[in-house]
Amino acid sequence: MTRLLCALGCFSSVVLADTPLPFGLDIQTREWFESDIVLVQAAAVDLTTLNQAVDALNAQQMTLGPYHSDLVAPTVAAAKLATETGALMRAEQLFDRALHTIRVNDGLYGDQQLPILRGLLDLYMASGDREGFEKRAEYQFRLLGSGLPPFNIAELKAAGEFFDVTLDALMDASWEGRSRELLRFHDRFETLTDSVCAESDVRAEWCRYFSFRLARFYYLLEYKLDVFVDDPRFESRVADSDWQSLERDPRMEALQRRLFQQGERVFDRLLAVEPGDHDAISALADWHWFYNKRTAAIRLYRDACQLEPDRFNRAAPLPEYPTLSRYRSFHGVGTLVDVTLEINERGVSSDIAVSPVDGISSISVKRKLRDTRYRPAFDQCETPRDSSLINAQFVFLD
Repeated sequence: MTRLLCALGCFSSVVLADTPLPFGLDIQTREWFESDIVLVQAAAVDLTTLNQAVDALNAQQMTLGPYHSDLVAPTVAAAKLATETGALMRAEQLFDRALHTIRVNDGLYGDQQLPILRGLLDLYMASGDREGFEKRAEYQFRLLGSGLPPFNIAELKAAGEFFDVTLDALMDASWEGRSRELLRFHDRFETLTDSVCAESDVRAEWCRYFSFRLARFYYLLEYKLDVFVDDPRFESRVADSDWQSLERDPRMEALQRRLFQQGERVFDRLLAVEPGDHDAISALADWHWFYNKRTAAIRLYRDACQLEPDRFNRAAPLPEYPTLSRYRSFHGVGTLVDVTLEINERGVSSDIAVSPVDGISSISVKRKLRDTRYRPAFDQCETPRDSSLINAQFVFLD
């Protein structure tokens, strides 16, 4: 460890990254905390009705055979009944059984699978099973066309659902050894977004939908990948066995180097589709401010402020547009904390105060708030305010 610290001091070209913490990754708003959520728990109820339905289904199966198409409807009905009674594992088994019967009778790509998949997805959402949800969301995405034109509403909704749950999982997971998977995910959704925004029949409704989702991924990429700048001299001089450089993928490094331009392109195109739109202007401004490109950001904020001046009476953490949303079902309730902090004209926080809460470290909370970048308030939609107070309740995810 001593040699490692000495080497850090000797080689100035080795720089620890200073990427801000995107708001929404570890911190959510009170509105997220109060959002409606239904967590299904195993209920201590009389299972007689469910058992009778399953017994009748098994008897019908003995008569018709294991894969008869007439078994699908009663199997789905029994699965829904199991969900209502809180027998979640049994419900999943029954939905899977119905899905397999459909595939045997109608083929691997029949649309008849879709209602059953929806039942499984709702089940996984209600029970908080992110892994199960992600697996079935990907299957639904492939079943509906894998995001390839010609587009339809069901396909686009499925693509967005798969993108959201995958991104939610990536926020928490280690990325070590996953460069190829991440690049494949990026390329798939960049291509989809490009196609949607170029397609006249769908771009008015769906260009923003996918542009904002792709931008969320870019914020996450910037934060997750900007961990350490490699220096071969440093690695050759450090013999400490505990030292391991991060695995670097040339294509991933190339994407990271052009990430600002990538995001700028996405938002510029969105503004071409929706010229003068407040959310699109603010999104481009946030992107510039996140990268410390203040002159361009202030010009854009002024334009956005003319459209919604009340929003700029207060400072806010970045990104505001698009927000990094999380599935509450997969994260429990988090910890609600009262915080107060001052934001100066450069978006830097100070005087951070945190109300004490059992089970959470105020030091950790302050560090996360300090690592977050903020958009300043504006006076008369012209000048960033010297000082602005944020007094809010934030949810800190465990």
